[in-house]
Amino acid sequence: MRTPVSASLLSLTIAAPLLFAASGPAWAHAHLRSAAPAQDATLTAAPPEISLAFSEAVEPRFSSIEVVDAADTRVDDGSAHTAGDGEHLAVGLKSLAPGAYTVRWQVTSVDTHKSSGSYHFTVAAADAGTIAVQQAWARPSIGPSGTSALYFTLVDSGNPDRLVGVSTPAAAKADLHETINDNGVMKMRGVKEVAIERDKPVRFAPGGYHVMLMGLKQPLKAGDSIPVTLRFEHAPPVTVNVPVQTAPDAARHGHDTGSMPAMPGMKP
Repeated sequence: MRTPVSASLLSLTIAAPLLFAASGPAWAHAHLRSAAPAQDATLTAAPPEISLAFSEAVEPRFSSIEVVDAADTRVDDGSAHTAGDGEHLAVGLKSLAPGAYTVRWQVTSVDTHKSSGSYHFTVAAADAGTIAVQQAWARPSIGPSGTSALYFTLVDSGNPDRLVGVSTPAAAKADLHETINDNGVMKMRGVKEVAIERDKPVRFAPGGYHVMLMGLKQPLKAGDSIPVTLRFEHAPPVTVNVPVQTAPDAARHGHDTGSMPAMPGMKP
């Protein structure tokens, strides 16, 4: 004759393995967080390397990046390696001619899970008279503000032009601003456009012209990169991949204190 099993004992017997399973680690795949060059970017200059940032550390011995041209010929140097915190995987590139390129990556995270993917970018043919974007960098975001600042230098080798807009998928808004001295008080104000003259570089830097990135889709960390498109009145748009970093030495002239002047109408 069977001995009856109480409901409480039966519940405990069923729940025990579930509790044990829940107490184990929750493994996750290493997802691609950002890339430089970015997906579908059109570059005016060939990049020296491909750099991918993942959501967790990857194992370089079992991870790879391949870059091929339109004929499926590899153009990377085959030396994929991690950098910094182990979440960045990079590979050097040979000299790239103008054309379309495909990046294929396959990584194994430190918890042994595998993931892979691919994307495309284009190196555009150089045109005389285009506007070059040099020394671009973005400030890491601070706290929950959801804002950052973007800096660069514009060099015009053609006819006079105007910068009329900036955009990036990393932020809801990217507005042109300049910092002014209003009776000893440093303030920011928006500008609709910035004039550019031939052979007269226009520098966007702390304490002067800059681009405010507002409504960031996710925090910007040093080591990341974001695609940014600049639009001009006459010249074609230029898309560049901008590294996120603290201020370069060249930008430290007493203006860069790690914060931005208050915008008119904004509370500190």
